Amino acid sequence: MKKTFFFSFLILVLSLVSVGCGNEKTAGTVKESDPTSESKSNSPSEPSTSSSDVTDPLTTNQTTIPTLFIHGYGGTEGSFSGMLSRFETSGWGKKSLTVTVQPDGSVLDTGTWDNQSDNPLIQVLFTDNKNNEWNQADWIKAVLVYLKQTYQIEEVNLVGHSMGGVSSFRYLVTYGDDDSLPIVNRFVAIGAPFNDFVTGNEEQSLDALIQDGPLVISQRYSDFAAGIQQYPKETPLLNIVGDVQDGSDGDGTVSLRSGLSIGHLMQINEMNYSEEIVTGSQASHSQLHENSQVDKAVADFLWGTP
Repeated sequence: MKKTFFFSFLILVLSLVSVGCGNEKTAGTVKESDPTSESKSNSPSEPSTSSSDVTDPLTTNQTTIPTLFIHGYGGTEGSFSGMLSRFETSGWGKKSLTVTVQPDGSVLDTGTWDNQSDNPLIQVLFTDNKNNEWNQADWIKAVLVYLKQTYQIEEVNLVGHSMGGVSSFRYLVTYGDDDSLPIVNRFVAIGAPFNDFVTGNEEQSLDALIQDGPLVISQRYSDFAAGIQQYPKETPLLNIVGDVQDGSDGDGTVSLRSGLSIGHLMQINEMNYSEEIVTGSQASHSQLHENSQVDKAVADFLWGTP
């Protein structure tokens, strides 16, 4: 009787150990900290982000064209540090420089520029991070002049979040036809309020917005309309906007209609323009640059394999 009980108990213990080992092996193939783990189970785990989106693997072209990341109003090094880190972890690019601009337009950089074909990433910081978009446009110009004179860089990509996107667009419609400056190869705007924060467009459909333009326009939008012919026609724009789907029709800070309004100017002037609306709780304004869907859209647009 004791032998029978001991034998049954031994079988039960071995069964539990076997099941436990099987579960441990399965759990090891999916890491919570990797938002792309469902489709890239063998990739290194990325730093945790606030996005729960799942993206497909992306193979990127490797180029020597640096991409400049420009923060929004009140932004700091932390604004784009997460995205840059995830890009490096995914093998999409390598951070080369941090470029800091003083209010007088003087530029300093830290890091190493080696002109390698690894999609170099450059973070741009404004020490006066709450200044206006006109001055920021001039500071972007100062950065490009500095990069050309110091490192002989002739071509760049721009990625701007919020006011960084607005200031980048203002740079392009102000200096876009200046042949002495580096060419802007591609431009990505993320959560940029192109029509500022005016009210009165809430009832206009998005189709009508793109076809006819906003019903109520800001001074900013009027400036962009006046300068759009200076926007370089060879520079495609990807416009990424957020919709948290809480009834506000926007990312909680920038409305869809303000963000998408630039599409009208781009399209009626036959410029290369595309847009992407990111939805869900992780599409709020301050989380757009922490969203894996945005990561994928930016990398695909800049370096995606045709």
